[in-house]
Amino acid sequence: MRRYLLDTNAFFEMLSYLAGKNVRADIYDFHDVRKGKCYISKITELEIISVIGKYGRAEPEQWQTCGRIISEDGAKCERKYFHQGKRPWSRKLCRDLNKLMKEMIHGTSPILNVQVLDINREIINRAEGFMMHAVRHKFGSQDALIAATAIIHSTEDDPMYVVTSDKPLRAAMKAEGMEFIVPGSCVN
Repeated sequence: MRRYLLDTNAFFEMLSYLAGKNVRADIYDFHDVRKGKCYISKITELEIISVIGKYGRAEPEQWQTCGRIISEDGAKCERKYFHQGKRPWSRKLCRDLNKLMKEMIHGTSPILNVQVLDINREIINRAEGFMMHAVRHKFGSQDALIAATAIIHSTEDDPMYVVTSDKPLRAAMKAEGMEFIVPGSCVN
């Protein structure tokens, strides 16, 4: 049975997909992923609470100044653009997503169960080494912890496939020879 480590974006996409709120145009083939054994990093468990909260807050409509530097002398653009904002997801939906996440983690969900992999010193040390790719591929320390979790929990005979839509992270994982899943495709 294949083992999948769901990155925060993949786990959130799965939760929102199951709730009927697709947030991405390019969705994963969750049917195949759900056939395997699914895991998340402790960092993903924490991040997902923040992401659900983000969708639960409104973004106000407003005019904004561009502010980009438009000449060699450092002059900034003074043009304005309108940000349409976003309506918040309902409190009920956010509460339901949090409940679904907890059920998946605690093994009581009829849809999918995920096991949370704790972060230990070995994972932190490996993440520090993985950060060498951050300069070239521009990803953050949380992504390095997720990649390191997959590396530490993989063996040559039993790899852990990372499910992510994060292009910089995928590029760094490719440089490391890691296995990953991209939206709308099979194992790479």
